[in-house]
Amino acid sequence: MYNKEEAKILMKEFWEGFDRYTKFYSQKVNQPIKWMYYKTGVKGLELKFDISKKLIQVLIEVNSKSDNRRFEIYVELDNYKAILNDGFAGELKWVDDYMKEEQREVSRILIESREYNFHNRDHWNDLYKFMATNMYKLQSNLIDILPILREKFH
Repeated sequence: MYNKEEAKILMKEFWEGFDRYTKFYSQKVNQPIKWMYYKTGVKGLELKFDISKKLIQVLIEVNSKSDNRRFEIYVELDNYKAILNDGFAGELKWVDDYMKEEQREVSRILIESREYNFHNRDHWNDLYKFMATNMYKLQSNLIDILPILREKFH
């Protein structure tokens, strides 16, 4: 197990490696990649990575402070489930009431893997591939419906 400082260093090195991998992946898909993250243009709608020791999630998170708005956005996304699922082997996992560590409820649409151990550096390239491939698909699919979401939830 890592102490607090070692865990911080490990996380920093991991994200630096992911940044390098993203540059490689940009060449693979033949276009520059700029991850959108929280810059969706819809308040309370973000793209994220969630990483713990043995779980990696690539996700859309609806985290509006208003439960009503959160559910409205989540339901609207559900109307476009076929578009969001496009390119994935199976359906994405839809969780309408995910409890975060800080005891805040959000909604998530995600793909996850428990195949890798974040603390094992030998797994990092596989983690990077999983993250980049799935975020690229998820972001591309979300971009197709963002104009509708922006207009409805401006």
